[in-house]
Amino acid sequence: MADSALVAQVPPQSGTQPVQETAAPDTKRMPHITALDGVRGLAILLVLLFHLLRSNDAPTSSAIINLILKLRDTGWIGVDLFFALSGFLITGILFDSLGAQHYFRNFYVRRVLRIFPLYYGVLLILFLIFRPTWHSGRQLYVLLFYLQNTPVWWHGSQSTPIKDLTGHLWSLAAEEQFYFVWPFIVFWVRERRRLLWIALILALMAPVARILMLAHGATIEATYKMTICRCDSLLAGAWLALAVRGPRRAAVLRAATPAFWLAALACLAIGIHSGNFHWQENRTVNTIGYTLLAICGTSLIAMVLRAGFTASLMKARVLRWLGKYSYGIYIIHMMIGATYSGFLYSHVHSKVALHIAIPLCNLLITLPLAWLSFRFYEQPFLRLKRYFGPA
Repeated sequence: MADSALVAQVPPQSGTQPVQETAAPDTKRMPHITALDGVRGLAILLVLLFHLLRSNDAPTSSAIINLILKLRDTGWIGVDLFFALSGFLITGILFDSLGAQHYFRNFYVRRVLRIFPLYYGVLLILFLIFRPTWHSGRQLYVLLFYLQNTPVWWHGSQSTPIKDLTGHLWSLAAEEQFYFVWPFIVFWVRERRRLLWIALILALMAPVARILMLAHGATIEATYKMTICRCDSLLAGAWLALAVRGPRRAAVLRAATPAFWLAALACLAIGIHSGNFHWQENRTVNTIGYTLLAICGTSLIAMVLRAGFTASLMKARVLRWLGKYSYGIYIIHMMIGATYSGFLYSHVHSKVALHIAIPLCNLLITLPLAWLSFRFYEQPFLRLKRYFGPA
């Protein structure tokens, strides 16, 4: 989710390409795959759909409207697509960098330069606005340490303006916690086949952890947000990054399309059987559903790596533009609502007009602000990355 400047470092599709079981000592940056920007754009589009079309959740007599509401309520799966893409890109970089000097320094400094400036810049603004004490604004202090996806965040706390504005940032905590651990595993194991098995086994442990936690009284929020429960998408992406660097690359990419549709149909069956596919309302989603979404997201990425309809679709200009600025859009879009929501709810009395006005106002503010942030605030930090790895 967090790095729109990352490139997919995958080998060409030639059958004569030597198998890379360990990283080459002379690491080079491979060509940028523009379709992956479109995948990121699709992910942020789903998230925006989920968060912005929220003016009225009441069922209606219209089957079409009810279907639209059901589809909107699946937009949260965009986060799972972000996870799979992040696992794929970052693992490729980690594996390809094993032979380079300053492995840990380069990786973590580059992550800091991409993630921290906007994240902590936004937190600074919120601290200046709310001036919280620990009692009045505990959530902001929790955000400082990327713990917003743990019980420290939700245990014993009621809904507050700060929590409403920043609740979506839990996914950033899940990613950062994952990358406190995964680079060390890649560095110590090094061998591609062993890493494939480790990624697969750890990914399969995620649904087991969710089932056990729910059976012992854990909340659905815990199984939705905690890293140990949501790492299957990150690890599925990591598995794909390692798989396409081996001799079975072509077979893996061919299997992506049937794997995607089988997992998607299984998700559809869960939704039809239970009446929804919303993580807050569906226990099955919180057991095996996230793993099915991990397969869907990773398969979609693999489909994009092959020339074809999916890759062409993900190269659409609007998706690539959204993907480029998705990090800024993701962080600020929920906070922007505070600037206009009160006015709209007071002055727009038509439900249809409100459905249109809420996302329109948000996008008219969020998209230019994300562009300005990237162009004039984030890019100066990103330019420093050239001192910590390949140009």
